[in-house]
Amino acid sequence: MRTWDELTVTEQVLVRRAVDGTGPRGSARHVAAVLRWAGSSEVPRRRNASPEEQAARVPELAAAVLRLVAGGWLTLRREPGAGFVRTEGPEVTGAELERLVADPATWVWPGGDRVLALRVTGEGRRRWEARACAPDAPPTIHQLDLTEDEDRVRVCALEASGWLTGPFGILADLPAGLEGEELKAYVAAELAPLARFVREGSIEVLHVAEPAAEGTVVPLEDLVDAFGDRELRCDDRDDWGVGFTCVLTQSPANAFR
Repeated sequence: MRTWDELTVTEQVLVRRAVDGTGPRGSARHVAAVLRWAGSSEVPRRRNASPEEQAARVPELAAAVLRLVAGGWLTLRREPGAGFVRTEGPEVTGAELERLVADPATWVWPGGDRVLALRVTGEGRRRWEARACAPDAPPTIHQLDLTEDEDRVRVCALEASGWLTGPFGILADLPAGLEGEELKAYVAAELAPLARFVREGSIEVLHVAEPAAEGTVVPLEDLVDAFGDRELRCDDRDDWGVGFTCVLTQSPANAFR
């Protein structure tokens, strides 16, 4: 496993998170999202992984970390603090490493109060960049030639507070009186800038039914029907964080970007 393409999907996700200096928590959900975009039958198609499903993936994540550490790709480190300015913390090794990666609290929210980070090594970064920056690598969403409407969708996906529908959304409320095929045609045109990114696997659309609820994934083939459902859109509610939002995703085609 000395090249990117020799890594499993789980290993690729962990290296990608190590390149970003991300903590291990959230990795199980990240792996499930990548597999979902790949069409894997082993993960839920219409929702994110539950805490129980994430916990069931811990042995796989633990084994992957140990392989990647042994292969010189990354390290697990203790961060001195959780502030915006990151300081390189001490590396976790040996029996302590084995114990921590086997602990579900390391991977699944809510966990303990440990502050851990995945950090790519110099050699790991070199190997990652050899693939991520290869001449045939697909462009990132930031490198695409975007229309004004597509750029609004890109910014919405980048913003933690970005929403597609509702009082804080970038899409207008559905016009009153539209029904049937006329409504479907309106929604299809409305979603054209978003559908491009979903089709390419760079953006994932989520529906949130209630404030603070976990979002569920809306597949590409269901977008028009979902966004044409006035109850799902929640356009007339005052709640922030209810309706449809979108986020950058890590599909297999985009996993290392």
